[in-house]
Amino acid sequence: MNEISLDIVQQTANALKENPHLKMKDWHAHIQWQTGVQNKVTIRDFDSFLMDEPETLGGTDKAPNPVEYLIGAAGSCFAITFEVMASQNGIKLESVDVKIEAELNAAVFLGIEEGDGGILNPIITLTVNADASKEQLAQIANIALLKSPVLNSLNKEVRLEIQ
Repeated sequence: MNEISLDIVQQTANALKENPHLKMKDWHAHIQWQTGVQNKVTIRDFDSFLMDEPETLGGTDKAPNPVEYLIGAAGSCFAITFEVMASQNGIKLESVDVKIEAELNAAVFLGIEEGDGGILNPIITLTVNADASKEQLAQIANIALLKSPVLNSLNKEVRLEIQ
């Protein structure tokens, strides 16, 4: 449904139920400093990509910054979670459009102020055209908001290891 391999998703779910040791999956990214505040990011066997900062934060603005990638990842993860859940509920999707915006206090990043240095006040706007009622779509969207792995990761403590 909706070109999502629900059979494979179900096979994965069944395998996880049968063998709980399979539920944990390690993900990796390798970040290499290039110059200034540019970093090359490599994930699995995909082409690497660049992260930079706008000129106002010391960069050359040749690529999105990590916060932009983060909110892009958060919005995409929410969209994927919603799309899979809608498909599992037999809803035919015509279009799904997700917009995400958030604030960031640059003064905390620059050491001028103390406070929350993460993204603040994120807002996701979901526009869906599907063969389901607005109430059904809202119910699935609210569950997707709670189940999205990236959104759930935004409040986790990170352990730092220096080598």
